[in-house]
Amino acid sequence: MALVRNEFGIKGRVGHVVFCTLNGTGTSYLRSVSNRMDANTPKQQEVRSRFRVAVRFYQRIKNTPLKWILDLSADEICNSGYALFMKKNLKAFRANGKIGDFSQLHFSIGERQRAYNLQGRMDEQGMVTLEWENDEGVYDFGAADRLNVIVLYSNRSFSPKLVEGVEVSRVAGKAMFPLECGEGVTAHLYCFFVSPDGKRFSNSQYIKL
Repeated sequence: MALVRNEFGIKGRVGHVVFCTLNGTGTSYLRSVSNRMDANTPKQQEVRSRFRVAVRFYQRIKNTPLKWILDLSADEICNSGYALFMKKNLKAFRANGKIGDFSQLHFSIGERQRAYNLQGRMDEQGMVTLEWENDEGVYDFGAADRLNVIVLYSNRSFSPKLVEGVEVSRVAGKAMFPLECGEGVTAHLYCFFVSPDGKRFSNSQYIKL
C-alpha cells in the first residue's frame, strides 16, 4: 500500500491497482491487486489438476477405516484427516490423473517408533513375509504395538484397503499373510504400528512387492 496525491479524485481499479480513500481522513492510497489471468498459467493449471486427482483419491477412502486413521493422525498437526492427507500426499499425484510415485503416499502419521530395517517379499503363492528389527536395548520401544498394513494394487491404484487378519505385535519381528495379487500386478504396502489403545501410530513405511 502506498500513499498518493489523488488530485483528480480517481476511485476504483485502474489496471493492476485500486485507488482507495481512508474513511474520515480523505487520504488516498494505492493497493495492488492480482491479475486473475495469471492464475491460469500452465504451472497453476497443473497444480489444480493434481489437487483434483488427490481429492478423487481421498473420496475413495473417506468411508473406510483409513479415514479414521488419518483423522487420529491429524491430531495436533491439522484440523482434519482430509487436510493432513492433502498436505502429505499432494505431490504423489500427477496432473494426468495417476499416482506419480507410490513411495510418496502416507496413510498414517505419528510418533510411535517405526520398524528398523523393514523388509518384505512375496512368494509365488501370494504369501507375504515382512521382517523387521527391534531395538530391545531401548526402554519402552512399543513391544505391544500392533502391525497394520495397507495394500494398494497397481491395477486398482485408487482403491487402498487395510489388510485383514494381520494380528502381529511389534515384538514378534515378523508377519506373514496372503495377498490376492494377480500375475503382473504390483502390490504397494504401507506398514505402520498402532498403540495398544488404537489411537497412536507410527509413520507408514513403504514396501513394493
